[in-house]
Amino acid sequence: MSRSHKPRKAYRPRLIAVNTLEIALHRAAKPAAADHEEVLNMLRQAAQALREGVATELQWSIIAGAVDVAKAIEHQGIVRGLSEHLNTATQALQAVYDRAMASGQWKPTALHYYELDAVQTFVDLHTFQVNQLGRAEFLAAVDAAQAHIKANGDKVTLMRDFHALQAA
Repeated sequence: MSRSHKPRKAYRPRLIAVNTLEIALHRAAKPAAADHEEVLNMLRQAAQALREGVATELQWSIIAGAVDVAKAIEHQGIVRGLSEHLNTATQALQAVYDRAMASGQWKPTALHYYELDAVQTFVDLHTFQVNQLGRAEFLAAVDAAQAHIKANGDKVTLMRDFHALQAA
């Protein structure tokens, strides 16, 4: 005997959120000021080392990763109109990387004026961006940036792993 429609799927109970309003409020809330400062201080310290010409490859990667997060925020549409500044910062960071790796191994290099300007402008704009975001928006931007970096075949280092890398 043939059937004219597919049989129904078996019932499987799912997990349900007990307090959906609390979850929504938690994700919509602004992150604590201490969380913002932790993220932004790492960026500021890396930018200062880059300005002084003593930056390590890890410090360069902190700034480059922050640019990827900023581009993801721009793509989300929360803070718009910064794409040209972000592209300028990307080009400046690529030029710095190319000079620093010219010998095949990272060697700190001095920055040209336009690179200094692009990096400082980026730090200021990213600070503004991060202060506008809710918790869920920021996490979504970080996840999108990680996915983009992995899609390019590069390695992602999470912030919690930086402390171990800096100690080494």
